[in-house]
Amino acid sequence: MANRAPAKPVIERLRGIPSRVSLVWLLPLAAALFALFVLWRAYVDRGPLIEIMFESAGGVEAGETRIRRRDVNVGKVEAVRLADDLNSVVVEARLDPQVAPYIDTGTRFWIVNARINTTEISGLSTLLSGAYIEVDWDDQPGERRTEFVGLTEAPLTTRGLPGMRVTLDAEEAGYIYVGSPVFLRQMEVGRVERRRLSEDGSQVLFDVFVSAPYHKFVFPETRFYGVSGVEASFGAQGASVRVESIAALFTGGIAFENSETSAASVPILKDGTNFQLYGNRAEALDSLFESTEDNRYRYIAEFEGSVKGLRPGAPIEYQGLRVGSVVEVSVDLPDSEAEQQRVFAVLQFQPARLGIAEPTPEILQATMARFVEKGLRVQLASGNLLTGSLLIKLVEKSDAPAASIDLTAEPYAALPTTPSNIEAVTADVETLIGNLANLPLDSLLAAATDLLRNTSDIVASTEMKGLPAQLSASLNSINAATNDLPTMMKALTSASQNADDVLQGLSPDSEIYIELAAAARELRVAAKSIAAFAELLEENPNAVITGR
Repeated sequence: MANRAPAKPVIERLRGIPSRVSLVWLLPLAAALFALFVLWRAYVDRGPLIEIMFESAGGVEAGETRIRRRDVNVGKVEAVRLADDLNSVVVEARLDPQVAPYIDTGTRFWIVNARINTTEISGLSTLLSGAYIEVDWDDQPGERRTEFVGLTEAPLTTRGLPGMRVTLDAEEAGYIYVGSPVFLRQMEVGRVERRRLSEDGSQVLFDVFVSAPYHKFVFPETRFYGVSGVEASFGAQGASVRVESIAALFTGGIAFENSETSAASVPILKDGTNFQLYGNRAEALDSLFESTEDNRYRYIAEFEGSVKGLRPGAPIEYQGLRVGSVVEVSVDLPDSEAEQQRVFAVLQFQPARLGIAEPTPEILQATMARFVEKGLRVQLASGNLLTGSLLIKLVEKSDAPAASIDLTAEPYAALPTTPSNIEAVTADVETLIGNLANLPLDSLLAAATDLLRNTSDIVASTEMKGLPAQLSASLNSINAATNDLPTMMKALTSASQNADDVLQGLSPDSEIYIELAAAARELRVAAKSIAAFAELLEENPNAVITGR
């Protein structure tokens, strides 16, 4: 048996885990990690989810309706459901992360549908593409919000539009609506965005947007007033008609104007300024001189008798120029029988119209005292005979008794008055009416009737009926005579030539020569006259009747 050498031991080392894992398994793992990363990024970049409450869905559909900003999609509606009160609709929408920083308290949402009314035609593209939600925000990022209340109507201007917003205070809304135009020198420069009541309900507030570059013409002294398509007034100042715009005829409108001194002022150029809205252009222009609320420039004037027809707002005129207006007409009843009742009007003066450049109460009082010393008096005058309106006039009475301003009167200092001319005007009108009534209208009418009757009898008489035949016969005779005129002219010419022939054989100093010469001259004059008459009849046969 052969001897075998013992085998050498073989030592095997165990392989590590990396050596037992195949590279094939790394691919699924990498794919899974990449998928998780994509999901995580999609979750992070998906943008905020917000809720918008509307009164109705208005064509909004989940998964279809887009949210747009300047016609660019910035989000999508994910769900539409009823609110907890079942009276409104909640729209859940996902926005792009790019716009997330601007979704704050100032963000506005509204549903865009086709809209056709008196102020605009918009959203017609939604007839094919369907409704969408428009979003509007300011340029400054703010604290993020997730719940919003959508607007019931689309705003007329977005926040990104250059311009300026002001608020106008008015006593009544009148004919001005949301969307009404704003005019400057009859050019449309803005729109009324909103109208609402003040917190105490005493005024109507209009939010007005004036677009650039016209907002540079709004100064602290600017006056806003309401306008319509055709504005007519008829009062103590007379009749006036003004046409602002045909568009304002249907929607109303607002206009503003500046005084000549406003060019040196600094424009406002910021939102939120309040202005008073005047009823018409005349009121606005009058207020440029002085505010009617400044009671430092008020006086009173007491009158005797009736002041019927004198109303607040009536003008105060001096030399035909309006220098103020009547603020109030009051009657102060006496406390006892010994006292007399007071009927007075509160007068608001505009010092600028009296030539006072920098008015103060002291300067106005000194000016009025100087005028009164020279004979200035307050007179109640008729403004319009048709309407019965009255006005106040400042008249100069050189023969008036001496008087002065009563500084002790209440509630304001009193100016001296003079009897009104209303009684004189009324007497003149009554006299005119009386004279018209005293005219013998019955006899005049009877005479006119007799004249017409006699004229009719003459026209219908037998003589008038035969007149055309007589005229025709006369014309025929004239025509026959006209036909004989050439023969007559030839005869006269021949006689004149014969007379000349005879004259050649006579002495110029003889009587026969002188008489024949005179006869020849007369024959020639007669021939010329007949020739002229024949030419006239040829050109105008009616000359025999008319003489021309």
